[in-house]
Amino acid sequence: MRNRNRSNVLLVEILIAVLFFMLSATVLVRVFVTARNMTVRSGVESVAVADAQNVAESLYAAGDVDQALADMGFYSSHGAWTLDRGDYTLYVDGKTEPTEAGELWSGTVSAFYKLRNPDAARAEDEQLFSLTCTRYKGVAQS
Repeated sequence: MRNRNRSNVLLVEILIAVLFFMLSATVLVRVFVTARNMTVRSGVESVAVADAQNVAESLYAAGDVDQALADMGFYSSHGAWTLDRGDYTLYVDGKTEPTEAGELWSGTVSAFYKLRNPDAARAEDEQLFSLTCTRYKGVAQS
């Protein structure tokens, strides 16, 4: 009888150790998955920043903002320009204000990270950043 109790105690001790290691493995897997997701997101953000800066500089140098956006591959939707880049989407929204000395175009270039959550029915994209850009086109004087 006494030998049988020792075997049961040993079995329970082994089961507790196995459960502890399973819990530890689950926590470690979650930590590594979170770290991987953060790495991917930061890489996408770095590429999106460079891309948005290029768009803002192209708009600054362009003669016609709408034509420049169309040439870069943007499409117009509800007054804003959109460009899908796979992992992120760029949006350009702006307006032209006439002044006495010329035209002032001011707008924003925003990047949104596409969230991939299979559990959510419809996940919204997360905004990464927004750049403000301004372009002034003066009137030629004769």
